[in-house]
Amino acid sequence: MSILALYLVFAKFGLLCFGGGYMLVPLLMAELVGAPPKPLAPEVFRDLLSIAQVTPGPIGINTATYVGFTQQGIWGALCATAGMITPALILVILAILLLRKYEKSIVIQGFLAGMRPASFGLILSAAVVFSELSIFTAPLPWAEWLHGHFAGVGMRYGALLLAVITVILMRKTKLPFLWILAGSAVIGGFLCR
Repeated sequence: MSILALYLVFAKFGLLCFGGGYMLVPLLMAELVGAPPKPLAPEVFRDLLSIAQVTPGPIGINTATYVGFTQQGIWGALCATAGMITPALILVILAILLLRKYEKSIVIQGFLAGMRPASFGLILSAAVVFSELSIFTAPLPWAEWLHGHFAGVGMRYGALLLAVITVILMRKTKLPFLWILAGSAVIGGFLCR
């Protein structure tokens, strides 16, 4: 991708990013993930999502920086990141200038009401993508030993169990999220050797 193409692609994502970065996951997959000429293989995107969760910054910015860097080096990273944040800057400035004036408008209220369910649907779609990338497609080397000729089943159920345990720990304990994430990473590191 050229530097201009990087800027324009991520500017489009920045414009569509209502409701947070997780809404971008299905859009990123559709536009950037797949066989060449798309810049990201599914495995690379899965790893990028994992890393984006533990690094500071939103997932869209992290993805823009990574893809831009892999495509055009430091200038590509800067242009892709700038593309991602340009629409947000423009929209925030417009919102500050116009929202107070038109906040009671039926059209604005309808616009905001229509965005909420669409945002939820995209976030739900991102959850499906995360489950496909992290739970249901990662076979363990010892899965064949564990399940005979059903290679890969062990990791699927193990990852699903780890996901359920993580949700329970997050909801029922006061453990810091980073400890839970670090523990999951350690467990995954030992199981996948």
